[in-house]
Amino acid sequence: MTKPSYNHLPQQLKNHYIIQRHGFSLANNAGLICSNPDIAIPPKGGPLNTGYGLHDKGKVQVKESATLLSKHLFPTQEAPAGDESPVVIFCSPFKRTVETAEIIQGVLNDTVLGGKLAAPIRELELRERWYGKLDMTTDKNYELCWIDDAADPDHGEHSQYGIESPTSVCDRTTRFIVDKIESQMEGKTVILVAHGDVCQIMMTAFKQVEPWKHRQLKHVDTANWRDTLNIE
Repeated sequence: MTKPSYNHLPQQLKNHYIIQRHGFSLANNAGLICSNPDIAIPPKGGPLNTGYGLHDKGKVQVKESATLLSKHLFPTQEAPAGDESPVVIFCSPFKRTVETAEIIQGVLNDTVLGGKLAAPIRELELRERWYGKLDMTTDKNYELCWIDDAADPDHGEHSQYGIESPTSVCDRTTRFIVDKIESQMEGKTVILVAHGDVCQIMMTAFKQVEPWKHRQLKHVDTANWRDTLNIE
């Protein structure tokens, strides 16, 4: 079987990957699709004029989820030897993902890593999927997107709503993993903090299935994570 051109992941990876979805956000609470970087990145705007970051509920979610992740990665909860952190965090630059990543950094440093884990690295390639004409509309419209994704023969390639295709998301995220992580580090646990569909589509890449089948994989709820060594 020929490897698809949009999935750049090699058969053998040098690092261990955790895919993490952001916590329940102000946009989630408002029932909005919020995928425009010009709206979702700045620390202003939104219902509280503090940007579209995490809802208080989401901050609690992430702290609880990060505590479980700490126990998953470090079952004995003993600090690893050496001066360098065995963990690196990359995140979408959207406010909700940055806040999620910073909470995870704090929990891992407090529980095991003792301050060794550096601040999350913001990467635009992990940004939210672009939802085109559906941006800033009701989140019930995600269903329209997923119907297009599943439909033969296009699978969202020529969306009537101008939505970014699953193959485009797969292409940019896996190219980022290869070019900026796999080529520059080895033996690390890498936490990728991103958004719902982006997480699902990245999981298809690790599982080596077509990206438009992302809804067939077990759903990653807000603040949840998946170990790519065990994707269902």
